[in-house]
Amino acid sequence: MAKMKSVADSKYVVFDGMDGSGKGTQIELLKKKFPDVVFTYEPGGTPFADEIRKIVRDNPLAGKSTPLNNFLLFWAAREELLHNLIVPSLQSGKHVFSDRGDSSTFAYQIYGEQNSELMSPFFEMRKLVFEKVGRQSPHLYIVFDLPAEVAHARVMAAGGSKRNHFDTRKLDYYERVRAGFRNFAAHVDTVVFMDAEKTPEEIHEIVLRALAMRNILAT
Repeated sequence: MAKMKSVADSKYVVFDGMDGSGKGTQIELLKKKFPDVVFTYEPGGTPFADEIRKIVRDNPLAGKSTPLNNFLLFWAAREELLHNLIVPSLQSGKHVFSDRGDSSTFAYQIYGEQNSELMSPFFEMRKLVFEKVGRQSPHLYIVFDLPAEVAHARVMAAGGSKRNHFDTRKLDYYERVRAGFRNFAAHVDTVVFMDAEKTPEEIHEIVLRALAMRNILAT
């Protein structure tokens, strides 16, 4: 079990990637290995942010709303999560691992949904939310990457009850999302890609090494 570090050394890590990438499996493995880490997710993670999640992610009406409206709702949930969970946890000396982050907003809403007009607002919102006094943008993004057709096939095989309105898009949408994560990494230099076609056990070992190399956790 890893020992928690000082307040100054506490880290905020985002785990991201297309649905079907095995991201959730890796997070569950980390939860078992590092129980002292604070695990959360986006959108959601606090009672208020979870209410926003119900609107923007789980409600099919969100698919009929405007791109800007959904974009602002995702950032509203992120602001709430940072203020009431992530920042207090970091200040208490705990690492925070999040299932998704602003990297998903970039990959899905801007690239997947082809809303290039949101590119400039994205970086403005990133400054507004992450650069407040006492705030911290993620120290590391770990993106689980695999071919779009593999991700799409895995999601379709998972069954309808597990899908939301993002998952049921066509293959070309998944291809754009994958490109979106790549482009996000061109703008943000703390992104590491994992080959999500490897076995869960192989991926887990690579993830642990990536965290240890950055002095986030030691096994």
